[in-house]
Amino acid sequence: MRLVGVLVSVAILGVLLMVWLYYGSAGGASNATPATAPPPASRVGEVRQAAESVECRNNLSQIRQAIQIRTTTEETYPASLQELGLPETMLRCPVSGQPYQYDPTTGQVRCTTPGHMSY
Repeated sequence: MRLVGVLVSVAILGVLLMVWLYYGSAGGASNATPATAPPPASRVGEVRQAAESVECRNNLSQIRQAIQIRTTTEETYPASLQELGLPETMLRCPVSGQPYQYDPTTGQVRCTTPGHMSY
């Protein structure tokens, strides 16, 4: 009788965990998403959006460092981001798939995805 009770308890906890993960309330982390971005459908979606946002920031940081290294060695900004020799996937936002905007006169690179413009 004890084993059956433990198994039922584990099953109930598993169901509650699944309900919480997929249909949980949109509190906490979702307040950080911009109003123009589509709301995540679940907690798993919130985590995925946060991870893609971090990946976008990291891509921009690495691109800016590559531009800085290029200007240190050649004293000019590259004409395009492709000249940096970075993988093509790094030159696009992982959320929207849009290429990053680059101004070769100033060396500035930015993301045009809503919510990422301040990165």
